[in-house]
Amino acid sequence: MSAQTAQRQPVGLAHIIGDPGGAALFTFGLALSWVFVAEVLDHDAKGALVFGLLVGGIGQTLGGIIAILRRDNYLGNLLLTYGLWLIGFHVLSVSELGSTSARGWWSFALVIPSLFLVIPAIKIKNVAIISAFVFLIALEVVLGLSLVTENASLNPIVGWLAFLSALPIYYLAYERLMHAVEPASETEAVAAPQPIAQGVLA
Repeated sequence: MSAQTAQRQPVGLAHIIGDPGGAALFTFGLALSWVFVAEVLDHDAKGALVFGLLVGGIGQTLGGIIAILRRDNYLGNLLLTYGLWLIGFHVLSVSELGSTSARGWWSFALVIPSLFLVIPAIKIKNVAIISAFVFLIALEVVLGLSLVTENASLNPIVGWLAFLSALPIYYLAYERLMHAVEPASETEAVAAPQPIAQGVLA
């Protein structure tokens, strides 16, 4: 098999399945935006927050599965981790088993996966992804503390950290979307999955 032929071999299912990265990251940003709205702008929006987390979790999980099928491995693992976590947090929020303490420890549990997930971004020095993770990890810690200690004074900090986390994620979603709609040659379209942003490959 020639080098040219090998280069044109499809990667995963990227040649038949579209890129879900933009939509999945946008739903992530929306879920974080609802945290900001409910904790800072309008406390009566708690109901929208609960279902916003569910929508965000479903969107990220579906996007993550499709990304894995496309062999877009970094994005897929990131989306699946956060998507399933959001769905779990939603269930804890509406279930009788979901005590405040349970939701707090559920938040703390996400810190360790987040620390591992940020490593590829650090290696390639991607500022947008690193920034998102810095604010997300801070959010997970402060949210956990506010719930475990039942300290409502921390809630505005939770809201602002969610807002700051959403900004780079919206940027990454925009970059992913624009990359997906750019005209590309047939060879480029099947050679490899798109990066999350500027060099984060599968």
